[in-house]
Amino acid sequence: MSSTMMGDGRTTARGTAMRLTFGGAVRAEWRKMWSATSTYVLAVLTIAFLAVNSLMMGWMVSMMAEGDMPVGDEDIWTSASSGASNVLVIIGILGVMALTSEFSSSSIVSSFTVNPRRAMFMHAKALVVGAVAFLAAFAGVCVAWGCAALIVGPHVTTGADAMPAAMPAVTLLGLPLAMAVGAVLAMGMGAICRSTVGGVLCVIVLFTIVPSVLQMAQLLGRRYVWITSVNNCLPANALTAFVGAGASTFSNDVASTLLIGGAKPFQPSWGVAGAIFALWAAVIYAVGVLLMSRRDVK
Repeated sequence: MSSTMMGDGRTTARGTAMRLTFGGAVRAEWRKMWSATSTYVLAVLTIAFLAVNSLMMGWMVSMMAEGDMPVGDEDIWTSASSGASNVLVIIGILGVMALTSEFSSSSIVSSFTVNPRRAMFMHAKALVVGAVAFLAAFAGVCVAWGCAALIVGPHVTTGADAMPAAMPAVTLLGLPLAMAVGAVLAMGMGAICRSTVGGVLCVIVLFTIVPSVLQMAQLLGRRYVWITSVNNCLPANALTAFVGAGASTFSNDVASTLLIGGAKPFQPSWGVAGAIFALWAAVIYAVGVLLMSRRDVK
């Protein structure tokens, strides 16, 4: 394939596409990402929700500490990451809108004219979306840790020996990385739906409604314990288990000691939970890329 020249010396879009590299595609997507007001709004909401959830969890832990409940350094980190499942929805909306906004504004036609290699387009946008989600979540978890340290820190009564060594890294880096993966997952959902409303609805259903409905299975007895096991592997619950890093804290112990009719459902370890979460994202994103490559944009 070679580029062609128009009469006035301008290169056609076909020739431009030939010269467009992956780095150029990433730079273009980065500019488009930050040209949208929704990016700033959702980034601020991510930071705010992480901070508010940390304040609320920290306040709860401090109240329990006054009732002689032992408090350790792990409770500070758990408080800082307590808003992960709620923020996942915000990050999901960010991931969906990053792609579907191009369909709603019809700018997707221009994007594919400049870069007809749709897989490259998707990978470049996914990289940018993941980077923005990571940066917003990292800033948010740093603020959340500061809030938790101020509230919970004075009540720490146990040593740091009980805290898993990986917990600080999982909270400060693992949580933002998980949010980046969640944003890519949601972008894949947007590619499947190609509608902002449909994509956001699917994200809300998958991240919040389905886990809430399946959670009621624990009231049905031992016969339906497998439903709870499946629920523990859904993205939001897998994320919660991952950021918990296996620490023995109040919120983590509630989930790990759940019994249904004397039977204990499957509860993945924090490492396995992280892998499950990443697998969800990989599958949904791959389907989105496949459909984007094969379907007409109109």
